[in-house]
Amino acid sequence: MKRMFVNNAEMKKIILFFVIMGIYGIFVCGCGQFAQEANTGLPYSGDKETNEVTNPGSSDENKEAFDIEKKYEGKAVVLETVVDIFREPDINSERVTQAIFNQPVEVIEEKATWTKVKVVDGYVGWLRSKFIDRDCTSIMEEKYTDRAVITGKTKKVYSSAGGGVTLKDVVMGTELFIKGKKDRYYEVALPGGLTGWIDTKDTIKVPSGSLIPATSAQDFLATVGKFIGTPYLWGGVSSWEGVDCSGLVYICSRINGVDLPRDADMQFEFIKTGVGSMEELKVGDLLFFSSNNELKDISHVGVYAGEGKFVQAAKSKGMVVESDLNTEYYIKRLKGIKRIFE
Repeated sequence: MKRMFVNNAEMKKIILFFVIMGIYGIFVCGCGQFAQEANTGLPYSGDKETNEVTNPGSSDENKEAFDIEKKYEGKAVVLETVVDIFREPDINSERVTQAIFNQPVEVIEEKATWTKVKVVDGYVGWLRSKFIDRDCTSIMEEKYTDRAVITGKTKKVYSSAGGGVTLKDVVMGTELFIKGKKDRYYEVALPGGLTGWIDTKDTIKVPSGSLIPATSAQDFLATVGKFIGTPYLWGGVSSWEGVDCSGLVYICSRINGVDLPRDADMQFEFIKTGVGSMEELKVGDLLFFSSNNELKDISHVGVYAGEGKFVQAAKSKGMVVESDLNTEYYIKRLKGIKRIFE
């Protein structure tokens, strides 16, 4: 067999060839890793078999976030200051109640430009779909420590602390979750991922997930008194457009820590503490009236203001007024008296 000899020059070529091939192999095998890092911004952590990327977050955090999202499935948030809720998907049908800005609603059905919802006060009805947003971030109480409840008739939400552009007008009973505070302004979460600022005056701060604390009969009457002169509106719950008799009682009791049903007859049945006679009347007691002298129904409610006077949203007057209780008309129609504050 012929023996082959390799000179030094050829040996250097062979060694250089293997070095180049080695570098090429490293590059080819590693390109998946480099591509992964470039696309995700994260170190490559893929599995050799499946090439799946592991989740950088903890499983507990992911589960908590999933549970929160699950809780708000099928819900939406109100986008306008006050939104009418109709019995049918038609603006000419009966207004049964109203929903206010940033309130949650439970979505039941969608039909063309209308959505059937269940609102906070328990009523089911239809609203225009454009007035709600499925992004519920602004009402996810788990994300915030406290919320501000508006106790004044109206309040402006500004673009910055101390003023700026008015982003939204809100009404009594509106609840906004607090993100921060600067001087006498709260930074609050708004629908659509926005942030606004409200003056702390005429608000109460309540821990997220907690009920509004109960106040007193005097505070309740003072709240009712803010509505005197407000227009009467069937199904209304705010000073923005108007209130009806039970809407006045509903919203004023709510921000004073007592949740009542929306309608007068349901309020009468719900409240267990009754007052036996006119002589036992106290400020803040609720006066329930029938539509006739036979006293077979509950059709109206007012709030006793003392000295024989009561405050009511009177359809006949077209507004919220203070009236004289000691008249034949009201005495003959007085069905019962209930007390919600001692």
